[in-house]
Amino acid sequence: MAVPVTDIDGNLVVGFDPQQLEYYLSQAKSAQAPSFGASVADAAKYSAAHGPGVLSGAYVGAVKPGMPAAQAGLKPGDVITRIDSTTVNNASDLGLALSRLEKGARIRISFIREGQPRQAEGLL
Repeated sequence: MAVPVTDIDGNLVVGFDPQQLEYYLSQAKSAQAPSFGASVADAAKYSAAHGPGVLSGAYVGAVKPGMPAAQAGLKPGDVITRIDSTTVNNASDLGLALSRLEKGARIRISFIREGQPRQAEGLL
């Protein structure tokens, strides 16, 4: 006879204990990556649909005022190509890079605006 063991962020739940499972899952959900405040899409897909442009990166479609992306100076139309030392080839890469950082972390953002490479720094 096997007994299920569930690992939720290092917390082990032995057997099927709905209360423990619900508690640990709610804790895991609240520990999500900090919000960046930008709506992004794959730059390659955007370029394919809207004409020639940057072939890789995360295309910024909208920036929420007061959030880290806006505070760093990002604007709609920018294409994020790097977060710190992590290359950003698409929107998923950006999400993954940000998920590895903690709230309050200082980040360096490399991006392209109007065909010119730029850099900015900000806090998550």
